[in-house]
Amino acid sequence: MTDRTTSSIAPIVVPKASDILASQLRQMIVQGRLGAGTFLPTERSLVLESGLSRTSVRDALRILESEGLISTKVGRSGGSMVTLPGRDSVARSVELFVRTHGIRLESLLECRVAVEPTLARLAARNRTEAALAEITALHARFVASVDDVKSYKAINLDWHLAVARASGNEPLIALMEAIAMPISDAMDYQHVTTAELRAIAVKAHTVILQAIAARDEDAAFNRMERHVAGYRDIATPRNGVKPVRQV
Repeated sequence: MTDRTTSSIAPIVVPKASDILASQLRQMIVQGRLGAGTFLPTERSLVLESGLSRTSVRDALRILESEGLISTKVGRSGGSMVTLPGRDSVARSVELFVRTHGIRLESLLECRVAVEPTLARLAARNRTEAALAEITALHARFVASVDDVKSYKAINLDWHLAVARASGNEPLIALMEAIAMPISDAMDYQHVTTAELRAIAVKAHTVILQAIAARDEDAAFNRMERHVAGYRDIATPRNGVKPVRQV
């Protein structure tokens, strides 16, 4: 009698035809073979070239459109055109992830501590005169807003984002843009700030701005790290943190 061994075969998942076509077109866009502003072949041509049904071709185009890789217009002069996604689409996707998954405020603030000091360092290295002027103007408004918590909150957010943009690092800017608004929305500033703390924040912004203006990368990093880490410790007491979506 012959012994038979039982083989362990994992389930085989066959990708949908539309996913395969979308992947091929995506690769052509990423590799630059289809540049921004280029029209894809018509639906009829894609059906003939791929051998897929019109439904599968349309599903593939919808996938690419949802990813921001193409825009589609209907009509005789319409079609699907390559439109490369901008930084805002990346930030929007990450922000949606944060909001829909109930990411804890503590986690967002830890992310901020990990990212913003590097952004400040890069701002000191790469900032233009125009970027410095924007940060300086926002700082003046920030100083003037210390007695108006609502304005203080909005201008504080704008200032930190201006520092991020001054870095010139697109992926990090997108990440900062994605987490900044959920952090701001999650915080009740009446509970995490006092007149004394707002005055301390003004001093922190002042020395960070001075470091960026002087192109002192180490000082910009260290002072931003101290600033955002201190805010994290005030905003997230150790006795528990609510998810962002519940605030």
